[in-house]
Amino acid sequence: MSAEIKTLRLFFALWPDGAVRASLAQLVDTLKQTATAKWVKGENLHITLAFLGEVNEDRLPAVSQVGDSIVGQSFELSLDRIEFWPKKGIICLSPLSAPEALNHLANSLTAGLGRIGFVMENRPFRAHLTLARKACRDSVSSQTIDDPIRWRVSSFSLIESQISRAGSLYLVRKSWNLPSFQAIPDDSSVR
Repeated sequence: MSAEIKTLRLFFALWPDGAVRASLAQLVDTLKQTATAKWVKGENLHITLAFLGEVNEDRLPAVSQVGDSIVGQSFELSLDRIEFWPKKGIICLSPLSAPEALNHLANSLTAGLGRIGFVMENRPFRAHLTLARKACRDSVSSQTIDDPIRWRVSSFSLIESQISRAGSLYLVRKSWNLPSFQAIPDDSSVR
């Protein structure tokens, strides 16, 4: 009799540090004054880079190797637009312009997961941080914010989502650092 293989609900994400979470909490408190919605818990806020869904636990080393293989760099992310997606009733925060390093990171993860057999979404990556679900259509509109949330992204993580009656609990399974960008000196200035 063989043992049952456990499944894990996994995704790669940008996981905010405490300072970014504090800024997000202030923004959410402001939005709560005018928008009616089901707000995401502060400790669960993140930007999904690649969603894997249910994964057999024995595939975790291969998934981890995809993270190990990523060549990227740290970057500055400016979350400066509140968006309302009426079809799904979602309020999210996004960048007006996503840094190329962010798009490269998401696309590299998707390609790496595809190489090991995961069927990934076939739509372009769109960076967003979901703040709320089930928002009332009349309580919020898309807008640029005056005081953007600036996030120095220096790592990405593999997250496990555990669902219970109390809601979702997200556990960081592993994180990878992104090296700082180093400018290469112009050879013409060296004598």
